[in-house]
Amino acid sequence: MPGIGKILSRVLLYDIHQIDRFLSVQNFVSSARLVKGAKESAGKRLGTSGKNIGNAHLTWAFSEAATLFLRHNPQGQQLLARLEKKHHKGKALTLLAHKLARAVYYLRKRKTAFDMAMFLRTSGSNAGEPCASLDNPGDEPLTSTRYVVLTLRL
Repeated sequence: MPGIGKILSRVLLYDIHQIDRFLSVQNFVSSARLVKGAKESAGKRLGTSGKNIGNAHLTWAFSEAATLFLRHNPQGQQLLARLEKKHHKGKALTLLAHKLARAVYYLRKRKTAFDMAMFLRTSGSNAGEPCASLDNPGDEPLTSTRYVVLTLRL
C-alpha cells in the first residue's frame, strides 16, 4: 500500500494484533480514534465525547500514512483535492486517513493485496460506471431485474 513503509507497517501490525478482535470496521476505526464519539441519550445527541479513548499510536500511524500516501501519487492527490472541495484541508487528510484505515481493516480481514483502483472508488461496487447499458436493443423486453448488492471494497 502506498504510504505504508517498514516502520508504519510494524506499528500497525503490533498495535492491531489480531484483526478478528474487532467485530466490525466501525469498531476498528473507532479504536484508531479516527471518528468522534457521540454522547446520546433517549435519541438526543448532546455533543461529542471520548476523544482520548482508543489507540493513539494507530491515530498517528494512519495520519502519517495518509500524508505519505500523497507523496509521488497523483491519483491520491486528486482524491485529496476532491475531498478538499467539500471540507477544509485538515479534515480532508483525516478523511483520507479514515479511508486508509478501512482499507487496512479489509485487507487484513480478507487477506488480500491492495488494489488502487478499488481504493479510489467513491462508493458501491460499480462506482464510476454507468448504471444502464446502451447495448440493449429497444425491441426486446427486459426479463430480469438487476439487483445491486452493496459490498465494501476498499
